[in-house]
Amino acid sequence: MPAFDLRTVILMSSVMPGLMALVMFSLGRGFPANIRGVGHWAWGALIISLSAVLLALRGGIADWLSMVAGNVGLIFGTGLWLIGSQLFFGVRASRRLVALLLVIAVVAMCWTTWVHPSAPARTLYMSILLTVTFGLNSLTMLRFGKGSGAAIFVGSMQLVQTAVTAVRGASMLVPGWAGEGLLGPDPMQQIYLITSSLMSLTMTVGILLVAMERLRHELEQQSFMDPLTGLLNRRAFLGAHQQERDRTMRTGGPLSLLLIDLDHFKQVNDTYGHAMGDRILVDFGKRVAAILPVPGHVARWGGEEFAVLLPRVDPDEARAHAERIRERIAQRDDATLPAYTCSIGVSCMAASEATIEQLARDADEALYDAKRGGRNCVRLSDQVILL
Repeated sequence: MPAFDLRTVILMSSVMPGLMALVMFSLGRGFPANIRGVGHWAWGALIISLSAVLLALRGGIADWLSMVAGNVGLIFGTGLWLIGSQLFFGVRASRRLVALLLVIAVVAMCWTTWVHPSAPARTLYMSILLTVTFGLNSLTMLRFGKGSGAAIFVGSMQLVQTAVTAVRGASMLVPGWAGEGLLGPDPMQQIYLITSSLMSLTMTVGILLVAMERLRHELEQQSFMDPLTGLLNRRAFLGAHQQERDRTMRTGGPLSLLLIDLDHFKQVNDTYGHAMGDRILVDFGKRVAAILPVPGHVARWGGEEFAVLLPRVDPDEARAHAERIRERIAQRDDATLPAYTCSIGVSCMAASEATIEQLARDADEALYDAKRGGRNCVRLSDQVILL
């Protein structure tokens, strides 16, 4: 007599994936478009749940449902989990591999059910296929989810399941260890099914936590980013200034601020339309961010004005950075955009004096001088204060 009712264990393991699938389907509709893979996780969980029910009904329903559809469904569901994880982390999805594993599963289950019936062989094939899907999903989570505690948890749990599944498959090759089938009383089968039941709980909850953690991060990022350019918004820039000022006051050195205004931007909007104006703003943000020194912060200050904060950069260096930005923007990289230029005002002072109000006031006056000087030029504030 087995120590556990394995049929009940399998049915219990089907409950959590099914419930989590419904939750993920519901939540997934509200996720931003850049968070991909949640739908694949949801469908994978639902298919795994239904497959577990079919497996638990072994002996009470047709073999093609329990032995073939149930096992193939497990491969399909875990394959969808793998694809979902890869899409979630921006990795190329292994769709062809999953399709190949499905074909192998169908052929192997049909062969071991009707052509050459063998429970140990069926267990061996399933163990090999599941070890592949579990293992790849685990590696994806652990490799690409390093900054996420939930992803590390899911990857670790999946790694445990991979190891148990691999041992279960290997036991089918050891004389005297081969079991009597899915509901057989052999200890390895009991360990595998109990582990699978526990993993179905931790995996599905963990995947949901990974998705919610990513959503929270995206929402936090959006609250600090300009929605058009993807640069810091003014609120985030003020926070960055305060942090850099506090740090610089401890370590010593000045703070420099660049205020940048796109020349004749109203004329661009009037001539080419606001859609073209938006493209220019996005283009400007990308090009400035690409040449921004580290550490440095760039933000959309408002409208067609941008701000760059350069910690521990003296006036000459700040002016040199501003000139590089001006020259870079004057180069026309995208032929679909009209040529445009920018004017830049630079302020610099010791951290103890460098409130954002004072820096912005001095940089704005310098920017005004740049515009009066013909635009497409850089002016350094004459109010530089260094201690």
